[in-house]
Amino acid sequence: MYTIGLSLSTLIFVGFLINVFYPPLGIHKPFSPLITILTTSLLVLLLSLICYIRDKNYSNSSFIYFQDIFSIPVLFLLFIPFLSIFGTYFVNYLNNNLILMLMIIIISFVVYSIGWTNFIPDKLYPLALWTITLSLVWHNTLISNYLNIYDVTREFYYTKLVIEHSYWDWALFSNYNSVLSNVVLGPIFYYFCNLNLTFVFKIIFPLLFSFVPVGLYSIYKAKFDNSKFSFLSCTLFLSINPVYNEISSTTKQSTAEIFLILLLMLLLVDSNIARTKKSFLIMIFSVSMVVSHYGISYILAGALVFTVLLLHLVPARFYKNHMKITDFNNNKIASSNFIIFYLVFTLSWYIFLSGSSSFISFVNLISHVANTLFTEFLDPESSRGLYLIVRNNPSVLATMYKCSHLLIQLLITVGLFSFLIIKNEKLDVKYILISLYFFLINLAAICFSGFAVMNAGRLYHLSLFLLAPFFILGVISASKIKCHILKVNFEDQNKEKLLKISSTILVIYLLFNTGFIFEINKDSFNSIAISQGSILKSGDKNEIAELYFRYIPESDVFSARWLSDNVPNMNKTHIYATLGHGEGKAVLGSYGMIPYDNMRMLDGNTTRINKGDYIYLHYVNVIYNIGLGLDTKLGRPIIFDMSDISYLLENKLYDNGGSEIFGK
Repeated sequence: MYTIGLSLSTLIFVGFLINVFYPPLGIHKPFSPLITILTTSLLVLLLSLICYIRDKNYSNSSFIYFQDIFSIPVLFLLFIPFLSIFGTYFVNYLNNNLILMLMIIIISFVVYSIGWTNFIPDKLYPLALWTITLSLVWHNTLISNYLNIYDVTREFYYTKLVIEHSYWDWALFSNYNSVLSNVVLGPIFYYFCNLNLTFVFKIIFPLLFSFVPVGLYSIYKAKFDNSKFSFLSCTLFLSINPVYNEISSTTKQSTAEIFLILLLMLLLVDSNIARTKKSFLIMIFSVSMVVSHYGISYILAGALVFTVLLLHLVPARFYKNHMKITDFNNNKIASSNFIIFYLVFTLSWYIFLSGSSSFISFVNLISHVANTLFTEFLDPESSRGLYLIVRNNPSVLATMYKCSHLLIQLLITVGLFSFLIIKNEKLDVKYILISLYFFLINLAAICFSGFAVMNAGRLYHLSLFLLAPFFILGVISASKIKCHILKVNFEDQNKEKLLKISSTILVIYLLFNTGFIFEINKDSFNSIAISQGSILKSGDKNEIAELYFRYIPESDVFSARWLSDNVPNMNKTHIYATLGHGEGKAVLGSYGMIPYDNMRMLDGNTTRINKGDYIYLHYVNVIYNIGLGLDTKLGRPIIFDMSDISYLLENKLYDNGGSEIFGK
């Protein structure tokens, strides 16, 4: 994991430095293919030379045992990602989801077998986690030949700007322009891999993200000293829907999470690394994370401050009585110098880059929460987290799915508070305090309007970095409570049985999250990968809309490119589209390269279009007569009938059978 992190950090820093120092030297296009490849190759050559000089006398007798590589469990696990690749091909070109359905069954079998048997030895658990995560992520990102609709479409836009101009303009006002995970790593991968930029985002970035659960496993294994426990905790983390539906299509967050897991490994686990080396790695990975994603940077800053305050404000006697501490003074989460450096660097980076766009967004969020603290507290019409809990479900299966989420979260709560209340339960104080912080963050996303600005699902996913093990601890604690009520002794042998029960719960949870159960029952479809055909055949308007504000049809790509190529003075023209949850902006920005400031919302309340502007209709508007507005508070689409604005559709300029463009 450290190798991956250092490699990414090196590429980020190299890209940033050539963009800063090459133009004054007369190289005005530092991100041209030749300059980028030449600089990076020379650096690799230099580092290789240093490595050779430093380690030329080093010897370590390590061997590759082919009997392990070609063993049945290893080959079985390595087979799963190929099912993901072939399965998405069958969906894309044959409209057949059988291979993907088979893949999900096999993944469920792996989780179940690890919980109940020893078919897969514990030394292969990291490999199992990697292949499962990669398969689940790719089974979503490889759907269609174009980007899935999420933050990745804007990330694609700013990456493409860098490639087109061979230079990163750090002054452009946008949150997406301030993160180097997009504007530096994207062009470098594009040049070195010689891939279509779309597939850099659909293949390479998800591949890197798939290693995150492997890092989590090492943390859980060190903290809880149980391989099956650690594997099942990671399974909860990777099984939730946002991992393969949202995070895999949010490059800035998925990249930052690689650095986050490395930081957690250094801060919470790896005490055997020399102090100087450890401090160096912490500085490198913290800076890399800050420049990769503003949201995670602010959240970790809050975690550091929260942990330091509690360590100083709560009496040491409490920690010594309730948590495993041998030397309280050495249980600081990090040095005060590092925390000050981290806070100053985070604020400085996002204040001075991209017109302070990210910092302004952060200040606006704090201001909004403060202004609505009492007027919209626990209001399901403005709280994204609470809305997900109280909203009506379209079917019994959808209600069961919501109940499975609530059960998992209840068990996490029981597990966490058992460590805060019950004296005989012990765990490292740093881990507990950071976990409590993320628990409170999730609670705030439910209570306060607009707090879950990055989306409640992504926030929940992020909290599982620390909270996932408390699900299984919650199962154990609930069993102990039951034994106490029934006045029965709880024996340590019961823990093995409870791990088996936990694995069964996780299998059911995984089948719900992937949409497998919904597809089997042809009910409440929630997967664009395995339910695409069923949605188009028998889905209602809400399900069809859900599909097309996550999926870009080819007809929309061609119409967006035509619009970009044939409209004069694009910078002075407004394009009206039914944007929904970024749906119209997605294709117009990513494949039309139309500036986002030039796009306007076309919804049921639109009454007139100015002369010289254009109306863009995408596939779902034309074929299904469905328009998508936007609930800005909840961040969810509002469906309306396109016939409500038919009087605006005059002077058709373009029609490819799926998408249309009108001029005024």
